[in-house]
Amino acid sequence: MKKLSLAALALPCVLVLVAPTPLVAQAKIRIAIWTFENNAEQHWSFSSDLGPAVRNHIETSLSENPTLSAKFSVIEREKLDLVMKEQVLSGAGALDPQSAAKMGKLLGVKYILTGGIDKFSINNTRAAIGRLGLGGNVAQAETTINMRFIDTTTGERVVSLSADGEVKKGGGFLGGTSLSRDAEWGIASETIQKAAKAIVEKLVAGTYLARITDAGGSTGGIDARVIKIDGTRAYINMGSTSGIKVGDKFAIFSVGEELVDPVTGAKLGAEETQTGRGVVTDVQQQFAIMTVTGSAKAKDVIRQER
Repeated sequence: MKKLSLAALALPCVLVLVAPTPLVAQAKIRIAIWTFENNAEQHWSFSSDLGPAVRNHIETSLSENPTLSAKFSVIEREKLDLVMKEQVLSGAGALDPQSAAKMGKLLGVKYILTGGIDKFSINNTRAAIGRLGLGGNVAQAETTINMRFIDTTTGERVVSLSADGEVKKGGGFLGGTSLSRDAEWGIASETIQKAAKAIVEKLVAGTYLARITDAGGSTGGIDARVIKIDGTRAYINMGSTSGIKVGDKFAIFSVGEELVDPVTGAKLGAEETQTGRGVVTDVQQQFAIMTVTGSAKAKDVIRQER
């Protein structure tokens, strides 16, 4: 009996020692979708419409994919356009590291998604029979688009991938008729949509998504902090757009003085001390409120638990 009692007493201690530490949940990663460049031939009457079409189809494909819609929070296009206008930035052209960092800070996004059209063509194959010009026509459209995720904190390209789209359409014709502009635009748009879906499927199927989410961290790449304290309530800089929900739990850390290497000048980080925990009780679009146990102050770092 004595041995059994000792074993019974020891068991809870063993369970405490092997109990898993709180797992870190992945908040939605905030991204902004930049305009896609058209690097292909420009002789089509709708060449200037191809870049915006790619952007639209990429955004739609992202939102319709359940895996990606659960991982990413895309800021509204109107907000992106407004910030670009206020900062005198153009959505066209290459995105340099300085502009990426500036946009990331203003919009509160971890990544800017951008890219371009590397190839686009429409080829018509026609065959006529007899003097009346009766025959058929096959139109084949091809495109290749690329997509890149730019880290706004470093200006570096984290992920780069490309995909192709191809559409064939045929029909009869009489005499020397050819495809109208509307018909050409129709097959062009369909081809771009096909390539956009292919590149999104490629993003999900490969290791690309893991590289993006790992770099985003538990707070989706946001420097998650306490904004202000009101009694036992703490306001945090993450809301519904970051995937925060009522009941989510956070650990709160006080950050000490930043450590800098005296030889190289490199920033080595800072000592962190956990001072409390919080449970979200109210969620707004851009911020949330949590009830705190322990202590917290403005600018404290928070990390989500589950």
